[in-house]
This record gives sequence, structure tokens and C-alpha cells, in this order.
Amino acid sequence: MGSFRDKLTRFMYGRYGIDKLYYALAILSFVLLVINAFVHSSILSIIVWIILILMIYRVLSKNIYKRQKENAIFIKAWNWLKSKILLAVRRIKEIRTHRYHRCPHCKAMLRLPRKRGKHTVQCPRCKEDSKMRVII
Repeated sequence: MGSFRDKLTRFMYGRYGIDKLYYALAILSFVLLVINAFVHSSILSIIVWIILILMIYRVLSKNIYKRQKENAIFIKAWNWLKSKILLAVRRIKEIRTHRYHRCPHCKAMLRLPRKRGKHTVQCPRCKEDSKMRVII
């Protein structure tokens, strides 16, 4: 067993390996496989195979710089999407106690208490005062 591990280690030397984009593609292919089990679509099967081939290609690639760049673009997009989803979940959880408005100057999201009327709010990011109206 040790010689197989050595051969595999020598084969993978200089290759890119696994990263977060690989895990995301693996989860996506698994979800599509489960959906395809119920739908039985040939197009969905082709998409799953394309994703699997892309995963293997990325793992075995020797162009490490390009794969790192792809992963950085994915992480940037994923973090943006994750922040939007978490903000939406937070807004739903706090719907009884707070309201959210954007700062008119820097477009930061401000969290206001749920009190009817006009409020003067100082933005923590740009330090500008603005009047905002909260409607219940």
C-alpha cells in the first residue's frame, strides 16, 4: 500500500489539487444528480458529466496560477452572495423589532429601531446625518 501512496504522491506533485470551487462543484453535481433521479432529463445528465469532468480537470491541472485565479473569483462571488443571503435572513428575523434603510450618501445598510416617524440617523461608515422615515 505504501508504494501506491508514493506513486500517487509523485503523480500529484506540481498539480493544483482541491479547493473551495472543487467542493462547490461537487455539491452542485450531487444536487443535480438527486434532481435528475426524479426528473430523468438527459440534458441534466450531460450537465452533471460536464461538471465532473471540469472537477477532474481542475484537480489534475498543472496551471496553478490560473486555477488559483478561478478560485479567487469564485470566493469573491460566493462571499457577496452569502452576505446578501445572511442580510435577508437577518431582516426576516428582526422584522418585529427593526427596519433597514440605505444611507443616501454611501449606500450602507442602516438598522433602525421599529419606531414610527422621522429619525435623524448618523451613518457609522460616512458619518453623515440624514433624516429617515420609518413606516410600520
